[in-house]
Amino acid sequence: MVFQFAVLGSGSRGNSSLIAEAGGQGLLIDAGLGPRTMDQRLRSIGGDLARVAAVLLSHTHGDHVESGMLQAMLRRGIALYCHEGHRDELEHDQGFQDMDRQGLVRHYDEGPFLAPGGFRIEPIPLRHGGPTYGFRIESVPRRRARAVSLGYVTDTGCWSEAMADALADVDVLGVEFNHDVAMQRMSGRSAALIARNLGDHGHLSNRQGAELVRAVLHRSSRDRVRHLVLLHLSQQCNRPELAIHEAREAVEETGRRILIHAARQSPAHPNLILDTARKPPSSAPAPRRPGRSRTAAAAAATVAMLPGLFQDNA
Repeated sequence: MVFQFAVLGSGSRGNSSLIAEAGGQGLLIDAGLGPRTMDQRLRSIGGDLARVAAVLLSHTHGDHVESGMLQAMLRRGIALYCHEGHRDELEHDQGFQDMDRQGLVRHYDEGPFLAPGGFRIEPIPLRHGGPTYGFRIESVPRRRARAVSLGYVTDTGCWSEAMADALADVDVLGVEFNHDVAMQRMSGRSAALIARNLGDHGHLSNRQGAELVRAVLHRSSRDRVRHLVLLHLSQQCNRPELAIHEAREAVEETGRRILIHAARQSPAHPNLILDTARKPPSSAPAPRRPGRSRTAAAAAATVAMLPGLFQDNA
């Protein structure tokens, strides 16, 4: 079985990611990009909205659900899976109202459920503004092929042991690495915004994200967690090399070999192909090249984000 996981956009200008079986239907996690941008990003990684069966909504902030995308979903018959607690915010949107009347709105609670495309979804409660959830997503194994699993947690001001338990033994681990604390404090933003982002209902810092990664890896078998994806990096208060450095420290402490990717606002990145028939990469630590610092290696492993043309509130 071959699966694709691609981050179509990650940051305050819009968030969405795709998980799909090759040749089959897929799911979007959030739909915070406009229809034209969504279509362009999907096509750039060989996808198509026609192959999207449903959207899993983490929360109702505008960078995670875009009104125009709800209209596009209605036209294409794409279902929206949201929490009952999301309705208070969504019911003001005409697209949501029309989707609801057409029977395209489905609700999840905190229990596992099956979604189109043969995926089992386990919502993970997070702490942010309003009801917010991460997800553990697993394929349903067929013909003795091993299932593929994804852990996806972004937009949370803190993490818990229960959250780490829910993320253990996934193939791809996506964790928020939103900001560098020093850059956040020196950003010139209002004191209230800084306090919100640093608080327990804000966003994970690089250090907090790395701590969650450590906790997940300590709970995971050594042949799991092939890829670590750093999500929702602030364009004003972070740099990819800083986030990757913190993540690399956490991974190296466990002696594992894991590919680390810093997701971007644009273009789509990373675009991962997961073949469950292939042997996972060795868990032995990769040899370090002489004369190359960890910071330099981290910088080489990512692409600088585009400068923001907006007020980045995360």
